[in-house]
Amino acid sequence: MSMVQCSNGHFYNAASGGCPHCQGQVSPPQAGKTIPVIPPKVNMDSWQGGGTPQPGIIPPKPIQQQGKQPSSEDAKTVRLHQKEEGVDPVVGWLVCIEGKDRGRDFRIHSERNTIGRSTSNDISITGDPSISRENQATVIYDPKRKEFRLLAGGGRGLVYVNDQVVDYTAQLKEGDTIEMGETKLLFIPFCGQKFEW
Repeated sequence: MSMVQCSNGHFYNAASGGCPHCQGQVSPPQAGKTIPVIPPKVNMDSWQGGGTPQPGIIPPKPIQQQGKQPSSEDAKTVRLHQKEEGVDPVVGWLVCIEGKDRGRDFRIHSERNTIGRSTSNDISITGDPSISRENQATVIYDPKRKEFRLLAGGGRGLVYVNDQVVDYTAQLKEGDTIEMGETKLLFIPFCGQKFEW
C-alpha cells in the first residue's frame, strides 16, 4: 500500500485515486508556501494490529468488554459481599417485637446497615417518632470474622442490647434484644460460622 500526501497535508492511499478528505479537489500548492509533511501520530497503547503501525493508518478503537457500554454505574461503590449485579444478599434480620412496627421484619445486609426513622437509612423504623431520623444505630456484619456488631449512632437517644446501654459497640448474638425509643427488635442471624454466601 502506497501512502501519499495531498497539498492540504492529508495522507491517503494512492490506489484510491484522490484524497478522501478533500474529496478529489486537490489544490496545487501555492508558490512560497511550506506544507508540513508530518505523519499522524499513532497511539501505540491502543494499537491492536499486527506488525508495526504505518503512518496514516488509524488504529482501531479498543474493544468494549463483553459489549458493555461504560456508564455512571461503573463508578459506584458496591458492597464487598455483593455476588451478582443487583443482588445484595440478606445476612440476618431484625424483627420488631414491641412498638408501633410490631411484627415487621427488617433485612440486614453485609457490612454497614444504618437504623433510623428516615427512609434514607438501610433499616427505616418509621412508626416510632422517638427514634432519631438519621443513624440512631448501625448494625454491622463483618464477612471476614463472620460476626455481627451494633454501633451507637450519632442520635441523641440511647440504644440498648439486652438492657445494657451501648456506648460505642456491642457484639450481637442470636436472640439478643435491641431497644431504641419505644421499639424493641429481636436479632436473628442468617450468616455466620455455619453458613456464608
